Formats: sequence, structure tokens, C-alpha cells
Amino acid sequence: MAFDIVRWDDMAIRRASRDPNALVYGAALSALSAAIIFLVTALPGMLTREGESPEAIFMGLLLGLVFFWTYMGIIALIQIGLCHAIAKIFLGATGTLVGVMRPLFLGWFVNVLILIPVVGVFAVGIAWTAVLMLVFEEIDGIGRMQAFLISAGINAVFVAMQILIPH
Repeated sequence: MAFDIVRWDDMAIRRASRDPNALVYGAALSALSAAIIFLVTALPGMLTREGESPEAIFMGLLLGLVFFWTYMGIIALIQIGLCHAIAKIFLGATGTLVGVMRPLFLGWFVNVLILIPVVGVFAVGIAWTAVLMLVFEEIDGIGRMQAFLISAGINAVFVAMQILIPH
């Protein structure tokens, strides 16, 4: 169903929004995707450190992965919640937060596109905005342009915050 969601299959989005298991599967798929992103970006640097024991490398990767999962989970929840709140307050959205989170967690794996050199950031921005837009349109019952503006606007704010706020 996750692949159908990112291919803009509105039936899969509606089905996932009503499936209680979709939240669990979506969280697992999102965690796996985040782990792939973390390991591809952090592992080369960890392995090239001189004088590090295998135990230190393992503990560094484990702690880094837990931190990355927590950080990305919080960012995703805030982003999705903020988009849904804006749609609910200003546009009369009819969906529920859990109903929106289920298909979005399944579609979060598009963030793995960040690993593409040079264009990865743009690919993720486009793909994640498209997934957000379609889910908010289908589940919250708002217009496509409204869903696009909310999704693109919130994505732009989060990207700017991640670039401007020191790590």
C-alpha cells in the first residue's frame, strides 16, 4: 500500500487512513527509511576514524540511530500535525489527525531520495510535498490548491529551519 500511496492512488490513501494497522506498519517503514538515511550518511565517517574500537563504533551508531529516529519522528509529527491543524482551523478540514498520519507514515519513505547526490534535497521536497498534498486533499477533504499551499509552505519553513538553525 505504501508504494500505491506515493504513486498517488487515492483509493490506497483512503484505505490506509481507515486501517488501524497502517500506523504500525507506517511507523516501522518510516523507522527503516530513517535508519537507511542515517547509516548511509553516518557509517562512512564512523568507519574511517582512526583508533576507534569496534565497540565504540557500534555504540556511536546505535546512539546516533536512536537520536536520529527520535529527531525525525518529532519533526514528522510536528509537520503533519501543523499541516492538519491549519487545514482544520482555517479550511474546515473534516479528517482526523490519526487518519492523516496513517497514509503519511506509509509514504514517508520517499525521504530516502535525500541520498541522491546533488538533487536529493529537491527530489525529497517535491515527493514529500506531493504525498502530503494528496493525503490532505483526500482525507481532510480540502481543495488541491489549498492542500498544495499548506504542504509546500510548511515544507519550506521546515527546510529553512533545518538550514538556518545550527545543529
